Amino acid sequence: VGANLFVGNLADEADEKLLYDTFSAFGPLLGAPKVMRDPDTGNSRGFAFVKFSNFEASDGAIEAMHGQFLCNKPINVTYAYKKDSTGERHGTPAERLLAAKNPALAPRTPH
Repeated sequence: VGANLFVGNLADEADEKLLYDTFSAFGPLLGAPKVMRDPDTGNSRGFAFVKFSNFEASDGAIEAMHGQFLCNKPINVTYAYKKDSTGERHGTPAERLLAAKNPALAPRTPH
């Protein structure tokens, strides 16, 4: 269960820090964004994954950032496909229900 986003059409110069700075404005991230890179050259493959701690933050990021320009390129922001499924994306109603019922996955608020 997770609010995992796919960020596509990234410019070559878009790195993990830029994505962290951009997307953390919408809510807490679970770890650093992951820019997918060519294993031989280390160059960006043009897409990344960002994981939020809750669906409210990820929904806000999709709504605000999909189609926006980052490093002079319009980016695509959608829920990522699940690893072990046939075309199912994160963010489904069932996944949201599981997250809502699991206190360990509830958003943490500062004291």
